[in-house]
Amino acid sequence: MRAENATGAAVSGRGHARRGGGYDRPALGRTNFEVFSWFFMRISGLLLIFLALYHLVWWNLVIGVEHLDSQIVIDRWNNPFWRLFNLALIVFAMLHGLNGARYSIEDYIRNPGAQVAVKAVVYTIVLGAMAVGTFALLTFDPSVFFANR
Repeated sequence: MRAENATGAAVSGRGHARRGGGYDRPALGRTNFEVFSWFFMRISGLLLIFLALYHLVWWNLVIGVEHLDSQIVIDRWNNPFWRLFNLALIVFAMLHGLNGARYSIEDYIRNPGAQVAVKAVVYTIVLGAMAVGTFALLTFDPSVFFANR
């Protein structure tokens, strides 16, 4: 079955379905970036299932919130493996969410100028939060923490 827009032209791809079939905007050609984004969402989603579930189970069930203190975090962050694990969690979670936000912005905001403005704000917030988290993780020095006690 062929979908048509209001003018009768065939359309396909992402867009909002209308009553009577078709989409209310023509499909955009798939760029390499869109294909990469599609694959990234699937792969990062699968990785996040394992990363986030392990993180939640470890901290909340194995260690237990009642036993969680700064020394446990310091011990864990002194190990390069756990720093990389947490870095992967930060990077994949933030970029996965950013890509999902980009999809939503493109789907629901029609004005190109407004899209650019909203994307700029969202990108700035997400990349700023990602930079702060990465900076804290990579520059964490436990000796400074204990020197202030």
